[in-house]
Amino acid sequence: MMRRIAITGSSGYYGRKLTGHIRQIAPEAKVLGIDVVPPPNTENPDEYLRLDIRSPDVRQAIADFQPDTIVHLAFVVNPIRDTRLMHDINVGGTNNVFEAVRAVRPQRFLMSSSSTAYGAWPDNPIPMEESWPLRAQGKFQYALDKTLLEELILALSKELPDVAVSWTRPAIIGGVGLNNFLTRCVCRLPLLVLPDGKDVPLQFVHESDVVKATWAILENNVRGPFNIAPPDWIPLSEIAKLTNRWSIKAPFWTTQLATTIWWGLRLPVFDFPPSFHDFVRHQWVIAPARLQRELNFKFQYSAKETLLMMWAEDQRLRGK
Repeated sequence: MMRRIAITGSSGYYGRKLTGHIRQIAPEAKVLGIDVVPPPNTENPDEYLRLDIRSPDVRQAIADFQPDTIVHLAFVVNPIRDTRLMHDINVGGTNNVFEAVRAVRPQRFLMSSSSTAYGAWPDNPIPMEESWPLRAQGKFQYALDKTLLEELILALSKELPDVAVSWTRPAIIGGVGLNNFLTRCVCRLPLLVLPDGKDVPLQFVHESDVVKATWAILENNVRGPFNIAPPDWIPLSEIAKLTNRWSIKAPFWTTQLATTIWWGLRLPVFDFPPSFHDFVRHQWVIAPARLQRELNFKFQYSAKETLLMMWAEDQRLRGK
């Protein structure tokens, strides 16, 4: 039973939803939240500390709290132009949390990774199970950081066999109130481009399924990587149809050039770097093999249902 849970990135979307789930499923548990952003008025932890994830004070705060469970969710997701800073927060901050885990030796430790860690490659199978190798790609900083962090957490799991070390690889998370570059890319572009005519499939996983899967992993003290995505996916052309937009075929170099100009000039519409385009040109679909096989986990929402919820909420917020 989990009684004392420390969550880094507790004010982020994943962290808030996980805290809310803990409130419902295990109200007796005490939650320590660590973030640079104060918690909202709902889904608040029992204790909150405003700390940069890279600060040595994080290690002391976790040691003082003496958690039986540590969940690390503090990452920069939205692309920023200072990739060195992004890397320092994502990798340097995570190494700081690893030091806390080494010192405290909690019963379990979970880190959020990403399905982007597999890389987007033309020879990726559809779908990929957890045993498929991770292959870093290009210059998309978030995916590069996650691929490196998976090497580091695998080493940590071998170093600390007495700790149930696990990590999640969610697909594109969708839900009410979620607003990041991926959701904007899916919902707000006026039309969807098929680079070189390739109709690449994408996956969407509902927020509630992500936190329920995360809790199931922690509750069962399982180890290693877990893909989190429903067992269905949607081609770009079908996404366009479902959201009342057009899809067009265009040479890859034209889409990359347009994004490079927009990103470089800081213009609206494209708020992602050109390095992300490989994830629209090649497949990176995952299978929740271990969740289904080892934990008998069942997803409440399909990728299609999650997409339609994302679209409806975005339209509501924009008054359409």
